[in-house]
Amino acid sequence: MRNLILLFFLVFVNLAGFAQITINLPLTRSVFQRDNNNTSSIYISGIYEDVIEKVEARLLPVKVGQGVATDWTTITDKPQNGFFVGSIKGTGGWYQLQVRAWKNGAVISQSSVEKVGIGEVFLIAGQSNAEGKRNFGEKASVDDRVNCFDYQKIDFLDEIPPFQSFSHIERTSSIAPRGQGTWCWGELGDLLAKRLNVPIMFFNAAYEGTSIENWYSSSIGDSTKHPFFQFTFPNQTPYSYLRISLQYYISQMGLRSVLWEQGEAESDLKTTQEYYVTALRKIIEKSRLESGKKISWMLARASLIKTNQTYPTVINAQNSVINPDDYIFEGPYTDSIQTPRPEGVHFTDSGISDLAKAWDTKMNTRFFNQSIPFLPAPIVPLNASCQVSDKVTLSLPTLYSSQKWSNNLTTSTIAASTGIYSSVLRDQTGNYFFTATVDVKKVFPTAKPIAYAKKSPFFCEGTSTDLLTDSPDYTSFLWNTGETQKQITVKNSSTYSVKGIGATGCASPESNIIQTQTLSLPGKPVIYQSDVAVCEGNTITLASTSLKESVWSTNETAPIITLRNVGDYKVTVQQKDENGCISAESEPVTFSIKPRPETPEITQIGIYTLQAKQKTVAMDLSYEWKQDGSIATNKTSFIKINTPSFVTVTALRNFTVSNKTFSCRSNLSGAYSFVPNAELSGIIIYPNPTSDGIVTLEAKENVEDLLLTIYDSRGQFIYMSPIPNLTERRVLDLSNLGPGRYIVKLTYGESIETRSIVIMK
Repeated sequence: MRNLILLFFLVFVNLAGFAQITINLPLTRSVFQRDNNNTSSIYISGIYEDVIEKVEARLLPVKVGQGVATDWTTITDKPQNGFFVGSIKGTGGWYQLQVRAWKNGAVISQSSVEKVGIGEVFLIAGQSNAEGKRNFGEKASVDDRVNCFDYQKIDFLDEIPPFQSFSHIERTSSIAPRGQGTWCWGELGDLLAKRLNVPIMFFNAAYEGTSIENWYSSSIGDSTKHPFFQFTFPNQTPYSYLRISLQYYISQMGLRSVLWEQGEAESDLKTTQEYYVTALRKIIEKSRLESGKKISWMLARASLIKTNQTYPTVINAQNSVINPDDYIFEGPYTDSIQTPRPEGVHFTDSGISDLAKAWDTKMNTRFFNQSIPFLPAPIVPLNASCQVSDKVTLSLPTLYSSQKWSNNLTTSTIAASTGIYSSVLRDQTGNYFFTATVDVKKVFPTAKPIAYAKKSPFFCEGTSTDLLTDSPDYTSFLWNTGETQKQITVKNSSTYSVKGIGATGCASPESNIIQTQTLSLPGKPVIYQSDVAVCEGNTITLASTSLKESVWSTNETAPIITLRNVGDYKVTVQQKDENGCISAESEPVTFSIKPRPETPEITQIGIYTLQAKQKTVAMDLSYEWKQDGSIATNKTSFIKINTPSFVTVTALRNFTVSNKTFSCRSNLSGAYSFVPNAELSGIIIYPNPTSDGIVTLEAKENVEDLLLTIYDSRGQFIYMSPIPNLTERRVLDLSNLGPGRYIVKLTYGESIETRSIVIMK
């Protein structure tokens, strides 16, 4: 963080010899990841003096054929707060970024970043043949468009690492955050830049000698030891190098793919194919989760150790993980490159060049068409607001989870009277974002806004009037009531004025004064009602004592209203006078129009049993049955009928409202013609056979004190159950009996009946 703060104060704060306009971002030699249409946005921020009308930018290729020039494009119109933030879209190429400021219709200042690119960004991970070794015959990049951040942190990477100007990859360069030297990456960059005609950027999070277990364990926060040196990795390394690179560097620059070259450590460790596959997949999933992107990976197949000893188990595991449909692509097979290796494990001299060529071969057109590029993040503007005359409060968007200001504060807002400030933000996923910078020395606006009443400054007691201002100089306002809208609602006799708020939140001089006055209200009316509760189909009438216009809470305005719709009501009325003033509400009256039950339908559910049913099940209903016009005593939803009859039913629901109890009746059902089966007599058991052992008993006549006994087919006693009566159908559960034929003996009074039933399961 110390290096980051130093960057802010050296690049953003040191204004010695400050020109009219200064570009803070992008840094020189930045390369931003292009999309699959060969385009990307370059995000720009800077600071300026005085007042300017707009900021424009354009891109000019560094060399002919290395990009497509753009026209001047407005990136910020009417900037405020002493900073500007914007972006310019371009095609893949190597550019000079030019930025200029306008005032009074003329260009007053121009600045530039000499080299900035839209191209391909790669993040390297794995072990030493990915990290690189110094003085093994590695070569510098020849193409000026191949870049890195020349920085290395050996033990562990700080959560917020340095972010400074980038550089061309030289033989002695480090490739941040941990890469040692140019290795094969400078040569690979040359091959890609020549073939793709775009600039290349590398980051390197590889860690020498690490095993797949080291990467997996550290990715889930478990302690892990180096397999060869046996020290415990600090700060969740080696995986933290990958995570921080993704969340910090790659968040700003974008990414084409992670380049993974690891496996040489697994032979001595006897790593199984299953473990390697599971661990590597988990590492890839973790990288995608912690970046919030479906990051593409390219996997080298590597296992060679001790000159020419290979480990096919790891190669098989790496091949198993490769899945282009999941954006995991096949990288080079490195075990066949430079064998035997003079050093034993690492490539040297021409082997390093061959490794670069092998990576280049795999990065073919299909890879670039199928992989998903992760595009760079925009620069976040800061919000500035004046809280007191000599203080400006700087605040950040609320969607971020944490922040670090250039003065090391971590609060969501800071207040200052002088200085230039910026912040690094972090979102819920963990990605970092840079903000613009703000100079707190700003001039307060001077134009006085005009305030007026929208209709009239005179309004009825208990109501309000609207005051507003429409000054074009401001987008927000501050009334002497503390309200900040362009239009406010006032409810008292008083004086009102408004100030305009500039883009910085600073206030203008006070407007003209508006005097408001309230008018008295008419008296409160009384409501008379015809009833407190009726059933659907009836009405309730309400009458108001208003002498003027009645205004009902039902939105009606007649002195007498009639309500017909089902519902529970609480109604008030107000009186409206000639000034349009409306009285206080009357005392409310409450009443109900209760719904009639749904019309039932009659269904025969047994030999002698009918049921009243509604589409909507209701548990609080009673029923009035009629058999050939005579009302039955039964009030349930079931009725037993044993003679030919025409049957109807009505559903009833009882209500109690304000101590009034009444019933609402449904419409009469359709008539059901019941004709008993003349062939049936005595006690009937059905269904027979039964597939589940559940049977129903019914009798035409009422049977009481019935004893049911069951015997198996050999006459052996199985089960006995008393049944008090058969005034209605009875369900008998014989599901505990096995399949077969059973004899049922039915004893009641002096009668004995037998039945044979079959249970099928």
